[in-house]
Amino acid sequence: MNSPAEKFPTEIAVQSLEQNERSLEITWSDGRISNFHYLWLRDNCPTGFHPSTQERLFNLTSVSENIHALTSAFDDGALYVSWSEHEHKSAYRLEWLYENSYSPDFKFITESPATPWGTEILNCLHEVQYADLMQNDAVLFDWLSAVNKWGISYVRNVPCTDDGVIDVANRIAFLRETNFGKVFDVKSKPNPINNAYTSEALPLHIDLINQETPPGYQFLHCLVNDSKGGESTYADGFKIIEELKATSPGSFQILSTVNVPMRYHDGETDIQTRHPIINADENGRLIELRYSPHLVSTFDMDEDMMDRYYRAFRELMILINDERFVISIRMKAGDLCIFDNRRVMHGRHAFQASETHSGGRHLRGCYVDRSEFESRLRVLGRRYDQAPSSR
Repeated sequence: MNSPAEKFPTEIAVQSLEQNERSLEITWSDGRISNFHYLWLRDNCPTGFHPSTQERLFNLTSVSENIHALTSAFDDGALYVSWSEHEHKSAYRLEWLYENSYSPDFKFITESPATPWGTEILNCLHEVQYADLMQNDAVLFDWLSAVNKWGISYVRNVPCTDDGVIDVANRIAFLRETNFGKVFDVKSKPNPINNAYTSEALPLHIDLINQETPPGYQFLHCLVNDSKGGESTYADGFKIIEELKATSPGSFQILSTVNVPMRYHDGETDIQTRHPIINADENGRLIELRYSPHLVSTFDMDEDMMDRYYRAFRELMILINDERFVISIRMKAGDLCIFDNRRVMHGRHAFQASETHSGGRHLRGCYVDRSEFESRLRVLGRRYDQAPSSR
């Protein structure tokens, strides 16, 4: 993802400016060179944005593809351009140009904030107290930053009420509604419509990979846990994918390029999509893992791909269950776990309900999408003068 290169150093100035056929070339006082194409500059003229909403009003088709600078000049604070069409003039802050430079001299690919982990995270698993989180925005910012980095965190001493998980999620944003509702109860039920609603073991998985866009962050709040067994399991999909890419690049390539069918269906719904199991951007940075053994449908790729795909898929499955990557935690009443549902896989051991408490193990869950999580993090980052990287 292209994004601002870095903060504008106060000592940086323009050393020279050159008008080329299709762009302006700026040499900065630190020796870096930026080329700004005329169409890009005209499209980003500050006058082309609404002063209140900051949304673009300018229509690119109102100028020709051959628009160019008639004159250009700079001072200590801005670049000034007079255009070849409509007698238009633009002024650009030098700070803005430097931060948005897309030339090779600039590092314009934001580094991922994600720090991959294996079982060592058990020694430093991030956690926060519910009371602090609900009352202090600085604590909220630190918590969101940690979740952005590690993909997982625990909140302790959340009130064991139906609204406990909602209250925590609403500190970030509104809830994502799915075919399971806005809030769902994870406990053993008669005639279950999902494996989560049984007492069986759940293999590591990502929720709702069959959706066009799976939910971003999942919240699971433990209300009761008097069962035998039922420990929660987690593994960092990004760590595992890195291992796969290093040890079996051919398998990584297949799993990140071949679409496979994914499906959830019951008596009321039949939600299907097709996507690669691994999703990376054009720069190779990991975006998501869509792994769920019980929601991948019948593979239907070409005959010459089928055997190779199964071998690659099997390699991934072996790594996902490698003891180097899987952690196990027994939740107690009042614990809430938040995790990046498109990065961190979760599951559980089988459990046996207590003879003295019906249900024995009861978690209550909900989702908040990544876009809302990241929005909250950016806004709080500006307040505390820290701008966390976006995905």
